[in-house]
Amino acid sequence: MGCLSNDDDGFDWPDPTNFECSMAFEELKCTDYIQGTETPHHSVINPLNGEVWIVYLNGFVKSWDGEDLNWVADLSEIVNRCHMEQGLLGLDLESDFENTKTVLVSFIEEGRCEGANQSDLILASMQLNEYGLLDLDSLTVLKRISQPYRNHNGGHLLNTGDNKFLWGIGDGGSAHDPLLNGQNSSNPLGSIYYFSYANNTIAPVMEDQGGDPFVLHYGVRNPWRFDLDPNGGLWIADVGQACWEEVNLVNLTERANLGWSDREGFHEFDQSGICENTDSDDIGEYVDPVLAYAHENGNCSITGGYWMDWGPDSLRGGYLYGDFCSGSMWVIREESGTWIEHYVGASGGMIVGFGQSGDGNLVVFHWMGDSVVIS
Repeated sequence: MGCLSNDDDGFDWPDPTNFECSMAFEELKCTDYIQGTETPHHSVINPLNGEVWIVYLNGFVKSWDGEDLNWVADLSEIVNRCHMEQGLLGLDLESDFENTKTVLVSFIEEGRCEGANQSDLILASMQLNEYGLLDLDSLTVLKRISQPYRNHNGGHLLNTGDNKFLWGIGDGGSAHDPLLNGQNSSNPLGSIYYFSYANNTIAPVMEDQGGDPFVLHYGVRNPWRFDLDPNGGLWIADVGQACWEEVNLVNLTERANLGWSDREGFHEFDQSGICENTDSDDIGEYVDPVLAYAHENGNCSITGGYWMDWGPDSLRGGYLYGDFCSGSMWVIREESGTWIEHYVGASGGMIVGFGQSGDGNLVVFHWMGDSVVIS
């Protein structure tokens, strides 16, 4: 879901649509999960009762027990929905959630829809009250990041353990990275933040490497989703401009420059939008992706993704990702020292995110509001 509107780059996004879910693996099947008209895009499991918390772009968090959908949080009055890439963007639990009842959330704050963007990307904490609801009065702002434009906000949150979190932050928006944020490691825009959380404060995890101390990786355009594998590899699905979508593999211990906006995929970035193969053996300080695919066969915008060490057997042992426009899904695995992608199938809708069901299967969330389980 990295981009849902025209970036003034001459590319028109398709109208929202649904279509038939079709799996390439015979052992996989699609089952309707939750129907609706809002846009769900992420989920976490509540360890207190095993229910699935579903995060909606419009500011709601709802709990699903397999039969009923009940709201857990209503942030709709404080999140901005002027642009289709704004809203409630991320949520994850504190490591000791069973005792602290604390979650971290990421959203674009409410603001005017007219004129220049004046709505910041917010990182905040919230607490569960005695009724099992996230109390809006408990919200504490931990970090505020100015957004020059309305798109490319990122916003994904991932707890890596011991109350250390990753936070994806887009390049600030517009097209072609006009403010050159991607290659500025002193600027949070176009980066993956890495921080520790305690008592409503955050602190950098990385040792001093210069620049912004919270920046783990930079040179990303809009890292809508990322995940860790069992070996500590960080898989980042980063949305491209007009030519290439990419999957990156880095780690949590050494800062990396992933290239944007000097590079897109394996190629030098060309603002003209001419998608030529310009591979070069000399990529300098940049870390190229492990995989990139072109805007062909209906594909337009990558949506990550999980490292699959759960779910159906045929999906395990690799990183799963999809495409927003085509609804196609793939899993990339290491085979004889080489990363190979395998086509999984089409999900039946425009993919905005993935989640895990209460019984451990894969959930695919669609832009039109519906979702399916792959089992």
